Amino acid sequence: MRVQDVWILAVVWVFGILAEIRCAESKSTDEPWRRFPKLYDYDDFDDCKRANPDRYRYCVVKAQLEEDANSQLWHEITQYSNDPRHYRRDILELGVCLDRCTLITPENDEENYSKQAATVDPQFAEECATERIRLNYAMNSTSRVSNCVAATDKSSSLSVIDTLFSAIIAAIFALVITSTVIDVRNLPCKGYRVIKSFSLSENLRKLGALDSRSRQDLLFLDGARVLTMAVILLCHASIPMLRFPLKNPESVEQQFDMALFPVLLAGNTYVVQQFFFYGGVVLAVNFMDHIQSNPAFQLSYLWQKVSNRLLRIFPVYALVVLFQVSWFQQLQDGPMAYHYKDHCSENWWTNLLFVNNYIRPSEPCAQFTWYMGADFQLFLAGTMVMMIIWKYPRLIWFITRAMVVFAFVVPAVVIYVYKLDATVMVINKYLTNEIRNLDYYTKVYVTFESNAGNYFFGMITGMVYQRLSTQKKQLESIKHFKLMFLAAAVFFVSMLALTLVLPRDQLHTSSLPTAIYGSLLKSSWGLLSATLILYLSYRPQNLFGSFLQHPVMLVAAKLTYCAYLAQYSVIYTIYRNVTIPLVHNPFNLILFSSAVLFITLLVALLLHVCVEIPFITLLKPLLNLRHPKPTH
Repeated sequence: MRVQDVWILAVVWVFGILAEIRCAESKSTDEPWRRFPKLYDYDDFDDCKRANPDRYRYCVVKAQLEEDANSQLWHEITQYSNDPRHYRRDILELGVCLDRCTLITPENDEENYSKQAATVDPQFAEECATERIRLNYAMNSTSRVSNCVAATDKSSSLSVIDTLFSAIIAAIFALVITSTVIDVRNLPCKGYRVIKSFSLSENLRKLGALDSRSRQDLLFLDGARVLTMAVILLCHASIPMLRFPLKNPESVEQQFDMALFPVLLAGNTYVVQQFFFYGGVVLAVNFMDHIQSNPAFQLSYLWQKVSNRLLRIFPVYALVVLFQVSWFQQLQDGPMAYHYKDHCSENWWTNLLFVNNYIRPSEPCAQFTWYMGADFQLFLAGTMVMMIIWKYPRLIWFITRAMVVFAFVVPAVVIYVYKLDATVMVINKYLTNEIRNLDYYTKVYVTFESNAGNYFFGMITGMVYQRLSTQKKQLESIKHFKLMFLAAAVFFVSMLALTLVLPRDQLHTSSLPTAIYGSLLKSSWGLLSATLILYLSYRPQNLFGSFLQHPVMLVAAKLTYCAYLAQYSVIYTIYRNVTIPLVHNPFNLILFSSAVLFITLLVALLLHVCVEIPFITLLKPLLNLRHPKPTH
């Protein structure tokens, strides 16, 4: 089988999935959920606001239907809700415009109406919701308010942290504009280094430069990083819609019931493993190059690597976290924003210390940034490993074998000990509520020890590649890389396919086969990437490899770090400002994904040329002065 055949099969597979989605949407109209109460029953918030702009009051109420043994509808609701891939249809969510509640009106109780109009009364909202369910469905319920908004909530005052962020943004843009004008017009000015660091024309030139990479033979990794970032961004852009009030929640249930959905979910769960793998490759190759040119061991190189890493990632990261603490909290409108609660006001410090994947991971600041903590921890561990290999080169084979054992054993042990599933299951309550509360998320998905395997696979691949790259003449005749890749591809597809036979509900006991399978599933991503990289490295005429090294991909790769950091703010700012229930359909998925993609790339571009490049350019010479290169 040729590599091209693998991509053809992948395309056919994708079209098969799309056909299955279409088939699921065309199911028979005689479905039980058509007789159930509306899962999301919202009054129009914008109409409520326009009708009484100075005194509007709107509450979101969760209502639990009460058991009725004599009701056939209740029995149908209970049976339907027992399926783990269905919504709990006995728990309803209602949006109540209090001014339109029929319990109290000026005509029947003028005194109480005036009193209620003055403030938001949660008890009144709960009574309105309960009465609506009783009138519409002849069912009793108990209600509780989840969130209320009112005209009196609006405040134009800025907090100290808001003012600080505004001042920093204003200072950065003023410096960029001033530096650009001085640089373009070549005006005489002191502070030449600062001017060149913040000059927009200079930084755009650096963005477009194609010769900035130290290893030109690994440029295809940049293209792979772009593709991975695109997949992650599109997945993250669509996931929040699963938790948003929908006019047709049955569409989500039909999607969950698709035969191939477990495969898609596993792919979405583990695609971030590619970033860990790429990081391991780059770390090992750069370190081996350094060792080759500097055989004498230097302990100070450890601090140089760590400080350079922090210089690369910290300024942009700190600015994004500051945005989350300040402006992000204000960028919301309507009663539905509470569905996406961020915990940056309390837990921002866990991000800046790179421990947010361990400390309060279920209450994160900017949820996607768990990766930053795990990646920095893996970088430190990988750097220590490479320092040991530099100091004791004879241990390299023992260390690489230990990393392989660690990659396979540790995730399996974690899954077995904590009685976890092999992967994120297709269970509605996990996907439509906060997945960060799932034990698998906090103990496997975000932790250092469970993600180290694919990072280690990347390091081993980098060491193998660096060692073999010195034997170009012999490598030209090597054919086994293709066979290795095909074998890894078969193993990868087999692991994904096994998700189809996983149980429909969560396990409650430890299972050794489940633990082993969970470890193999995660490791299959690193094994596939390792063999693919080795295959592409020594097949320069490969069409896919050429595509990954296209100039557009090389430029876009420079924006992936800023895009990853900006995506959370962009995605949730968009969803937190939608004020009506959405229709879950391909059009809205494409619309929201396109908006997220465009805005994220725009923000990433601004962060890259106005923050990332300037601070690296300005501060890196200071580090070089503290860590002069050895002379030989």
